[in-house]
Amino acid sequence: MDLPYYISWSAQKNATSLKVKSNTDCIMHLESGENLVDLSGISFQAGFGLNNQTILNSVKKQIDQSMAIASPKAQFPLKDEMANKLIQLVGLEGKIFWTVSGAESVENALKMIKIATGKNKILARKRSYHGATMGALAATGDWRHEPYFPNGSDTIRIPEPVDDPDLTKTRDIISKHGPENIAAFIIETVSGGNGVWVLPDEWWAGIQALCDEFDIKLIVDEVVTGFYRTGKAMGFHHYPIKPDMVCMAKAITGGFVPFGAVWSAPWVAQYYEDNVLSCGLTNYGHPIGLAALSGVFQIIEDPSFHLNLKKNIEIFSQKLEAAKKLKSVKAVRHLGLLGIIEHHKKIDFDAYKDVGLFVYNHPSDAILSPAMTMDPTLLANSLDKLLKVIND
Repeated sequence: MDLPYYISWSAQKNATSLKVKSNTDCIMHLESGENLVDLSGISFQAGFGLNNQTILNSVKKQIDQSMAIASPKAQFPLKDEMANKLIQLVGLEGKIFWTVSGAESVENALKMIKIATGKNKILARKRSYHGATMGALAATGDWRHEPYFPNGSDTIRIPEPVDDPDLTKTRDIISKHGPENIAAFIIETVSGGNGVWVLPDEWWAGIQALCDEFDIKLIVDEVVTGFYRTGKAMGFHHYPIKPDMVCMAKAITGGFVPFGAVWSAPWVAQYYEDNVLSCGLTNYGHPIGLAALSGVFQIIEDPSFHLNLKKNIEIFSQKLEAAKKLKSVKAVRHLGLLGIIEHHKKIDFDAYKDVGLFVYNHPSDAILSPAMTMDPTLLANSLDKLLKVIND
């Protein structure tokens, strides 16, 4: 492909790309004149559409106030306010570390938990993705891990829940490696690109019990699931767990500004009162990212957002449950406005594009995370088009 830049996650010769002219609400307008309804939030980040004026106006206002850049050590009202609001959204007392992406949220959570516990091993699932920086890739279990760690890493793989529902095998793994060496589990609350696996309450309760018994900490990766994607403020709110660290990004700004955050439990914050926090970023707590987050809070604090979200979740659930009855469909999993339809035949990206849809897909599945602010009628009609492509 003759471009002066790379297309990510692709062999460049045949990489898929889109010539986009503009965006309105939940629709991409291409240079070809085609219009694509975004059913996947691009890559899960566009939770509030592609042209959300509340978020954009909040960013413009911040720029106009002549506070568009700040030292990482700067203290200012917006930074304080957003940290407090984020702590309230997580629903647990704690402290915030700012980042600029999901990978960096995971990266810094791993660094902070290892130093604070004095342990260096991490427990993680094979079916997982935690980001593309080296530390996050070490925790990642999918195809992106092995090329960078051919001789292994400090991550210990635990069995998939379906293979270890009572966590007996996981307990044996902990005993084998020694709980005194294991800092934490890191687990996506619901996986995104690796299959939207919604795990049983009993499994999560078992994970928490192991954490309590062996003094192993729990990091939950909410990069995909945070900010009401699953119907609750955070995905972990569905489960009987109490994390020690929560990683956030993507919908934290609706995708309009690269940004992220890590929530840490009070014991972590207390440790770093007297010990050096050897973590930092040039754009830590960046005012533009904070302004975009402020716009997100304006949206999710509005009762009309929750009414629309409820309608969309009902439509989404109805359509995906109906998909289970199609002969072409192999499996369906969903929670809130995050779902996957696995199908028997191979379907490429262009098959959806041809009917006016943008879908995050693999040849044998379609992964869906439409904007939570999408018009319910548009969502229903677009899902009907998607099911027709799958069933034809």
